[in-house]
Formats: sequence, C-alpha cells, structure tokens
Amino acid sequence: MGTLRHIMKFPFSRCGAPGLLNRVERAARLKSTQPQDLAKAIEQVQRQVALHRKQSESLLQEYLVCQGDPFGHPDFTPPLRPIPGLPSPDISQEALISLSDAERLRQNCTAYGVLPDHLRTVLHWQQVLNPQANHLLDLFGNAAHQAEGLLSNLAILLLLVGSQLPTVPIPPKLSASKPFQKKVMGYNVCRSYHDWLLRTYMDSAFLAKKYPL
Repeated sequence: MGTLRHIMKFPFSRCGAPGLLNRVERAARLKSTQPQDLAKAIEQVQRQVALHRKQSESLLQEYLVCQGDPFGHPDFTPPLRPIPGLPSPDISQEALISLSDAERLRQNCTAYGVLPDHLRTVLHWQQVLNPQANHLLDLFGNAAHQAEGLLSNLAILLLLVGSQLPTVPIPPKLSASKPFQKKVMGYNVCRSYHDWLLRTYMDSAFLAKKYPL
C-alpha cells in the first residue's frame, strides 16, 4: 500500500503531456490557491470528461458488437461483476451534495487510479479473443491513456483544494479463465469506465457551480 502519488508515478510518465508531475508537485507547494486558478482547473476537467464520455460510449457499443452472440443480442444483458479495487460510481443526489470537495475528488482519484490497468488487462484479452478488431483495440488503448490523463488533472485539482493525495492499495488483477468469463468481465470494465465518467461529470459540474469562472 502507498500513496496515490507513488502508484501514479508510472501512469504520469505516459500521460503524453510533459511536466504533469511537476505541475502536481508545484500545486502541492502552494500555500494558497486563487479561486480563478481552481475554477480553470475544474473547467479543464469538465472539457476532458465531455470528450471522454463520447468515446466511452463508442467503446461500450463496439465491445458488445465484437464479442459475438449473445452479447450483440438486444435481449441479452451481461451479468454485473464487481471490479477489484474499484469503488462504485453510484451515489444518491443527497450524498452527492453532502460530499466535501476533498472527499469528492479523492473518490474520483481512487477510481481513475485503478481503471487504466484494468482497461489494459481487457485490451490484452481482446488481442487474443478478437485480434482483428483493430478499432476496438485502439479504443481500449485510448481509454486507458485518457483515464491516466484525467487522473493527473483530478490529482492536481485535489491538491489545489488543499487536500493530500489519498492512500490507495494496488488492486488485485482481474481474474477470468474462460473466454466467456473474460468477455463478461471486460464488459463490466467498459461499463464501469463509462459510469465513472458520468459520475465525474456530475462531480465537476457541482464544483463548477461552487467555484465559477
């Protein structure tokens, strides 16, 4: 177990935007944060989430199409499975409103600290199960990369509100031995990524109202 900073070192190095870790370190050293800086950071997260939500919908749809029967059948709903180490994005409106800024962002950071590795695990499974599904494989790679980028900006935002990065245990790897089990678990990972983006959308909208530009 370690801090999110330690777990995030490897993803930070692959986020594609140089200096992201340095930005986090600078934010951690700030003695005070200007409201305008916080509002701009929230706006950046909102822009990311809006883009990633569309792509997560494409990922989910393409995933179902590529798995064959019964996944593509309109009457079939894949069974839900818990994702190791991933908190549920489901939250009541009352609970959503009552969260502190720090706790709201910590929950998001925990989720996006877990999702990239799980998305890459499913990508590896799909490279064996559907090696010709190039568009699907590209969508998985993009989703993992985008989740890391979103994690970076959420971590910066968490530090800007004056909180420490959370302690997050490294989750166990996804476990599935048979092809159908891997397809079901893969669906659950896609669905969880999609649902967490919706949750982040709601959380960032709440923060944007609290800290307007």
